[in-house]
Amino acid sequence: MKHNSIMIKLWSGIIITILCILFMSMFFQTRFLYSFYFNEKVKEVEKIGQDIARALGRNEYNFNIPYVDAIKNVNDMIIVTDISGRITYITGSVDYKQGWVFGLKYLDDILDGEKIQDGNKMLKGLDSLIIGVPIKRSQEPLWDVKQKQLYENEIESRALQEIIGAVYIVTPLEPLETTIQAIKIQFLYIFIGAIIISSLIALLLSHSFSDPLIKINDAAKEIARGNYNTKIHLKSSREIITLGETINNLARQLSRVEQIRREFIANVSHELRTPLSYLKGYTEILIDGLAETDSDREKYLNIILEESERLRKMVDEILHLSQIEAGSIQLKLSSFSIDALIKRTIDKILPLAVKRDISIKYNKVDDDLLLCLADENRIKQVLINLLTNATKHSYDHSNILISSYRLNDRIYICVRDFGEGISEEDLPFIWDRFYTAGKSKDKSIEGIGLGLSIIKSIINAHGCDITVNSVKEEGTEFCFWLPSYAEN
Repeated sequence: MKHNSIMIKLWSGIIITILCILFMSMFFQTRFLYSFYFNEKVKEVEKIGQDIARALGRNEYNFNIPYVDAIKNVNDMIIVTDISGRITYITGSVDYKQGWVFGLKYLDDILDGEKIQDGNKMLKGLDSLIIGVPIKRSQEPLWDVKQKQLYENEIESRALQEIIGAVYIVTPLEPLETTIQAIKIQFLYIFIGAIIISSLIALLLSHSFSDPLIKINDAAKEIARGNYNTKIHLKSSREIITLGETINNLARQLSRVEQIRREFIANVSHELRTPLSYLKGYTEILIDGLAETDSDREKYLNIILEESERLRKMVDEILHLSQIEAGSIQLKLSSFSIDALIKRTIDKILPLAVKRDISIKYNKVDDDLLLCLADENRIKQVLINLLTNATKHSYDHSNILISSYRLNDRIYICVRDFGEGISEEDLPFIWDRFYTAGKSKDKSIEGIGLGLSIIKSIINAHGCDITVNSVKEEGTEFCFWLPSYAEN
């Protein structure tokens, strides 16, 4: 499996995303928990220190009475000092003794009546928290219980207080760190489990997503090799299924285009071979002097001329379409009467229709000249091609109907025949190059399938559109519109 495959990229992306989320969760969670537990520990120790300091301030304890009932943790160390920092009582440590000096760096804050908070390694070299609380002597009058409670709430009153020492409590932080470490270990197990589960899910998701794409890619390669019978059957999301159907439709379209291309090559080969054979054959007759009379020579020369003109027409059609699609032909816009142009075109095509007893009828609603703003020569070419096609595919003894009318600022022209029609299967391809549907009833007007492509290119070059409606065995109608001409 390639390292840059979409399956590996999807799997890696999902795993990295999950790991980032877990890592961030662990980082913020442990930081938050440590801060929370630490603050709670500070509050707890401060409360104990304040209880002891308050009791000492009221003379409820003397310095010889142990403070066992105030100690919540057997590992805590309690130190009581006087106003000069000399230890008057100590419990929980053998490293300090009564009468020693302690906490001189905190003494100024204590004398200002402030609490202190610091860290050290006083307890067996472990990280410890030290909390210091000043001892304030209370000159409490003899009040009733309610007044006493009010007094305790207002104990901060400076008039009734005098700082006589400090209470320091040192408590180890090891339990807190142990708790955080345990949480980290739990997160490690969660990491491992999440990686395993997410890996399986990521593999399934990436496989379900990449497998259809691999099938589509394989099908595209087959189409590129010319195998247009490739079919894709997918069971995936709606978007992937739609993409597969698009590839299938592309294969069908390319198959149709390939069929049209082959038909065109066959048609062109046939169309070119016939006039070239005539040219070669009659030219050899003239060169060899086999034409016995002047009338024979004239006849042969006329055939050569007709076949040469036929070849020129085919080449002109191909070059003309290429020039239009390349945009190298500039339209020469002018105002002209589409009514008059239709009548002239009918006169030109009528001899071809008369051969098969086909009548051409022109239906115009009123006497409007139907002035258009377009390239008259190009529109004439469009009409000739449409009427030629209509004659080509009409049944003998049938009719061709032409209608024109004005609607708002547009002039519409429709050409309808009652002939063989176009099948629903062929209809989407009629504008393609070299398309031919059926064979002409009159071999003299057989084409090579460029007429409709030229028509559509000319109409689109004017910024207009052309449509077609057809029913097999009933006939076909082409309609296009042009902008009407106005003086302003």
